Amino acid sequence: MSQKPVAIKDIALVFAKVGTIGFGGGVGMLAIIRDEVVEKRRWIDEDELATAVAMGQMLPGPFVSNYAEYIGYRLRGLKGMVTAVSALLLPGFVLMCVLGFLYFRYGGVPVMQRIFSGIQPVVVGVLFWATWMIGRKNISNWRQLVIGVVAAVSLFFKGDVLLVVLGCGILGIIFSGKLKFNKNTAGCLFSLPWVFAGAFCRTTVPEVLQKAGELALVFFKMGAVIFGGGFAAIPFLQYEVVELRHWLSSKEFIDAVALGQMTPGPVAIMSAFIGFKVLSIPGALIAMLGTFLPSTLMLLLLIQGYERVKTSPVIQAFLSGVMPAVCGMLVVSTVFIARGAISGVMPAVIALVAVLLLFFLRVEPFWLILAGAGLGLILP
Repeated sequence: MSQKPVAIKDIALVFAKVGTIGFGGGVGMLAIIRDEVVEKRRWIDEDELATAVAMGQMLPGPFVSNYAEYIGYRLRGLKGMVTAVSALLLPGFVLMCVLGFLYFRYGGVPVMQRIFSGIQPVVVGVLFWATWMIGRKNISNWRQLVIGVVAAVSLFFKGDVLLVVLGCGILGIIFSGKLKFNKNTAGCLFSLPWVFAGAFCRTTVPEVLQKAGELALVFFKMGAVIFGGGFAAIPFLQYEVVELRHWLSSKEFIDAVALGQMTPGPVAIMSAFIGFKVLSIPGALIAMLGTFLPSTLMLLLLIQGYERVKTSPVIQAFLSGVMPAVCGMLVVSTVFIARGAISGVMPAVIALVAVLLLFFLRVEPFWLILAGAGLGLILP
């Protein structure tokens, strides 16, 4: 590990580089981070990186930003933490705002329509693959299967996603049998959903401020309770911004997922695209802050008591319920998205080929989406 303090500008430059060339989601970006901060600069050692990964996996929100925040904190405290995550996200944020402007200005142009008509079935294939991969890791017994089914049915019948996630986490605790309930524990667990309840009340503030508050609430909820990385956020967002609030059409949401795959940075960078549609650049910034701020605040607390929390039966039991719930909701979200994206034989074939390439050749989703764009241009 580095013996002398690392300059803030060096932290900014390294994580800006990772954010610029970091395609391939959390795993791909973690490999780049390791190369930069462990191999080349020796700022931290392998054990410290392993701790960053463990803590990042324990927290909600995108994994890779959690890793960056922990490393930045270890190098230069709170200032290093803010610098690392800001530099990591800035390239993708700027690019997503530019793409959002071009999309909503020129998305109706025939050439753009053809490009995205090829991309959309690929997104369905990617979501199917992600659902299978997450499910394989997190559903291994009948209790987790029941939780997944409960979550899927709840989302299908328009249940509130926040309450579904929290409820399934509590169900995981109950199923685990590891926690003895007392008055304080029960009060903590069952009062949590009501923390957000007051935010749903309508106010008389101007429409723009009300929409900004609603946007902040949606993404803060997502950033606070969605475990499992960027793909896990898709069913939450699909319900909140398409089904419930109609901020995006189903087609626009599919394209947002695709752009999240095509741009560097975490998949959840697509939150900037959604925010841009709602309130332009200020909306994109609000959505980004809402997505990444909760895990940042939690990380600050977790760093202080990591050794106690990482083996906490409550935390482990809660996550044993949340992750199967994510799988169940991903199934429903994939079905909803496929319903709008696959309208004939050719899109179905494209989706199937994407799935096969992902499973058997481990092709990166980024390249599949580019191929889908090309097919959209050349196929009738």
